Amino acid sequence: MKLWSTEHVFSHPWKQVTEAAWRKYPNELNPNVLAIDVLDRNVLDDGRLVTTRIFGTQWIFPKVITTLLGMPEMCYAIESSEVDMKNEKMTLKMINYTFWGILAVEEKLVYQPNKENPNETRLTQGAKIQINGLQFANYFEGVIVKNFESTSIKGRTALEQVLHKIKIENFYLTLAKKIEELSLDIDKAATYIDEELSVTERIKELTDDLDKASSIINSEVKHFSAKIQNDLKHLFNDLSADLHEIQKTVVVRDTNPRSSLVAAVQQAGITAKSNTNN
Repeated sequence: MKLWSTEHVFSHPWKQVTEAAWRKYPNELNPNVLAIDVLDRNVLDDGRLVTTRIFGTQWIFPKVITTLLGMPEMCYAIESSEVDMKNEKMTLKMINYTFWGILAVEEKLVYQPNKENPNETRLTQGAKIQINGLQFANYFEGVIVKNFESTSIKGRTALEQVLHKIKIENFYLTLAKKIEELSLDIDKAATYIDEELSVTERIKELTDDLDKASSIINSEVKHFSAKIQNDLKHLFNDLSADLHEIQKTVVVRDTNPRSSLVAAVQQAGITAKSNTNN
């Protein structure tokens, strides 16, 4: 039996790394993973998410081992995962199903926040390899361990690619949200402008109406004033004519005051006597 282990720190928060771990396959760096299906998934009472998946793969083993074991085109492995959101811990355990009795490979990966920097994630990865019933088992186990070194590097690189993809997606989502918010603000502003323009138009219409009313009133006042002036003029002319007649009458009476007095006495029945000097 051989044991293998390694550690790696991702410069990304735990939530992003665990999301990337779920979305790791398929990827171009691990083309041996051909299919993945979920067999079971449950949420425990304490909130932990437990999932069982089956992987269909082409195992990348040295040709001597594949020839010796007569491996089929598709090999299967079972993955059991547990995600503890409360404690920020994700544990993945994988064992091979094909040729389990002869070749047993158990792999374990644990993702946790880096204690030295909570914005980083520490991956602890280990494997146990055991070959039974074959000569030179120790040698072949050593060959598989060396193979784990290269495949683990590819796996981490693939995870970094997914993390980069998630970062771009988040950027676009944030940008799309900002664009949507900006669009709503523009719509609100346009509505406000329309309302302001409507009010302005109504004010302009009212101003125009007031101008028209003022013009009409001024016209009526001028017309009414002219009419009054004309009436006063006629009245003045009439009064002037009457006054002129009165003046004429007064003048006629004042021209012969004595005869006027005699006439008045005679009308009263008084006889006048004249004195003669001897």
